[in-house]
Amino acid sequence: MDRHMTLITTNPPIAVAWDEDGETLGLREKPVLTNTELAFGDRFVCAQCGADVTRASQRIAVAGSHRHRVPGPHGLEQEIGMFSLAPGCVPVGHFALDFSGGSDGEWRMGVCAHCGNHLGWQHQTADGIGFYGLILDHLSLAEETEADRD
Repeated sequence: MDRHMTLITTNPPIAVAWDEDGETLGLREKPVLTNTELAFGDRFVCAQCGADVTRASQRIAVAGSHRHRVPGPHGLEQEIGMFSLAPGCVPVGHFALDFSGGSDGEWRMGVCAHCGNHLGWQHQTADGIGFYGLILDHLSLAEETEADRD
């Protein structure tokens, strides 16, 4: 009889499965989530507090793509989208993280300017050019207002 244990309660759960002999059958990881609602609309907000973060017009391609997978907590991948500007995302801390292993520049964490929720990272090159890699599951599509319709 196979057995399993849920390690992290997510949807779907992350679990380790093993057989009666005690041998590990494998780790079932949570798949990269794709926030498909962000493909539509113009304004993107913090999924936690609803504060404005960036706009669709700020989407850019880096290394040939807008969307990228990066390592996340507990070995899970996260999907990030690249944006030239994200006025609602404040870079914090020292430049330290390097996802790509030898790229021109460094990354630092970015948080929501309103609530402090982790939104992603800012990349900065030696010549001062920068962009944002925002975790797509940490953004939501802003509700349309009267001003947006005009």
